Amino acid sequence: MRHWNDIVLSVPVWLETWGQLNPDRLTEKQQRMALVIELAKKNLEQGGGPFAAAVFNRDTGDLIAPGVNWVVPGKSSLLHAEIMALALTEQILGDYEMAKHGSFELVTSVEPCCQCLGVLMWTGVSSLVCGAYSEDAEAIGFEEGPRLPDWEQKLMRRGIDVTRGVMRSNAIAILQSYRGEIYNSCLGVNDLNRS
Repeated sequence: MRHWNDIVLSVPVWLETWGQLNPDRLTEKQQRMALVIELAKKNLEQGGGPFAAAVFNRDTGDLIAPGVNWVVPGKSSLLHAEIMALALTEQILGDYEMAKHGSFELVTSVEPCCQCLGVLMWTGVSSLVCGAYSEDAEAIGFEEGPRLPDWEQKLMRRGIDVTRGVMRSNAIAILQSYRGEIYNSCLGVNDLNRS
C-alpha cells in the first residue's frame, strides 16, 4: 500500500522578493490591476504563464498575497494564479473562511477559468476584478473550460461584486507576448506553429 505525504505546491522563489519591492497599500482598482499586470510580466520573465492575481484587503488596499500561473514549472494543474493567491491568503489568515477576517478583493489579469471560478466562490472574497476576458486567453489557445453564461450574476447573488475589463488592453498585451507552452489548449491550437 502506498503511503501518502502532504501535498506540496511550489511557489516561485522570486515571488517572495517581488512582494517586498512593491507597495502594500493600493486604494484604487486601476492601481491594483497595474500591480497584477506587472506581476504577470515578471512571471513570464521567470518562465511562468501569462497570468497573475493578487488578494487585497478591499477596504485598506493592503496587498495580502500575490499569485502567478506556475503550472508548467511547478508541474501541477492546480497552480493557477488565482488559486495561488487565494491559498497563500488563507495560509496567512490561518483560515479557509476569509470573510471572517475582513473584506477581500481578488484582482486577476484574466477572468477566472472554470477551476478558479469554482474555488473563489467558496473562499469568502467579496469582490473580483478582472483584466482581460476569457475570450482573450482563448484567442491565444488556452482552454478556459465550461462556465455558465451568467457567471457574473451568479457571483453577485453570492455577494461577490464583479468588475470586468480593467486595463484590458494591457492584460491582452501580456497574453499576446507569451511564447511558452499552451497547456489545456482549445481546439488543437497547441499543435499550431506559434511564432
